Amino acid sequence: MKKEDPGSSSKSGLKAVRKIGLVYNLRRAASKEEADDRYEEYDCIETVENLKDNIKSCGFDVVLIEQNNRFVEALRSAEPDFVVNIAEGRGITRGRESQVPAILEMLNIPYAGSDSVTLALALDKWLTHHMLAAAGLPVPSLFMFSREQDIRNAGHIFTLHREYLVKPRWEGSSKGVFPDSVVTTQAELSEKVRRIWKRYGQPALVEEFLPGQELTVGVLGNRPPRVIGLMAINPQPTGGRSFYTIEHKRNWEETVKYVPPTAVDKKTKIAVSRDAVRCFRFLEIKDIARVDFKVDRHGTPKIIDINPLPGLSEAYSDLPILYRLSGGEYKKLLRGFLQEAFSRQGLLWPKKVETGKQHVLQ
Repeated sequence: MKKEDPGSSSKSGLKAVRKIGLVYNLRRAASKEEADDRYEEYDCIETVENLKDNIKSCGFDVVLIEQNNRFVEALRSAEPDFVVNIAEGRGITRGRESQVPAILEMLNIPYAGSDSVTLALALDKWLTHHMLAAAGLPVPSLFMFSREQDIRNAGHIFTLHREYLVKPRWEGSSKGVFPDSVVTTQAELSEKVRRIWKRYGQPALVEEFLPGQELTVGVLGNRPPRVIGLMAINPQPTGGRSFYTIEHKRNWEETVKYVPPTAVDKKTKIAVSRDAVRCFRFLEIKDIARVDFKVDRHGTPKIIDINPLPGLSEAYSDLPILYRLSGGEYKKLLRGFLQEAFSRQGLLWPKKVETGKQHVLQ
């Protein structure tokens, strides 16, 4: 990368970050041959520009770098001291979220958030489920369907639970979760599993349907990680059931009610806060994450998703929303995220020599 200027390091030898590269994928319309939610996880230009302005207001120079065919060339040309990555990755493979971190690691460019291994693992819901189960964390029953024989042998699962949710193995943003994704018979299961195969080209997961409240928890930091807020998510019921579909995500202002932590019972708050931090540590997540739970028939919150690459849209992403509902401000969240990433890697804020103490959101 670029030569270090004389003022870029403190007397302690720690480097000050001056230029931040913001790496992203830009949302665009799907082609006729693609599913209409193909680019659902990507960010619109308004989100990218808003995040750029907020990072800039913290005292940094910010350069936008889209992950495209010229990404490595653009990265070398921009010469950032540090990268904030919000790119979901290109293509449809389960390792796509690890693409940008892997390139940054190859080029020895420090960046915020989890490494390529954690991001690849967390996107694959099947592998993550088994990792968490092995750690003794609460997860719903889960089955994977990859071939026709799996469907033929599936009848027994309805002796375990009456209802199941069918979803893709490695998607985010509720992609593949539709109003009719809950099944109660083998015939329904067969239809919905084949829909996942055809639409997404990947195995289908058949997950025990949890009828209770959905909650999401924000975790920040490294030594130690700590809960920075939580909220309950109440989508408009679909067929008498409450679960977060892609339609809810798209029309969140009209179809979803976000419930502040003050309205969540104490026992549930303690349970999800404890397990979110345990999950964060076990998967070796770095700096920031969001952990999603849903309550089962017996009142136990179970982990249904982990997002070590959470959306950072000030307007509509769950993490900034739950942080606001927990009494925080967006700029404070963003600054705390950057401070944690800098502290972990021995980097300094620009034009200011820090004490080296861990930064904690007040």
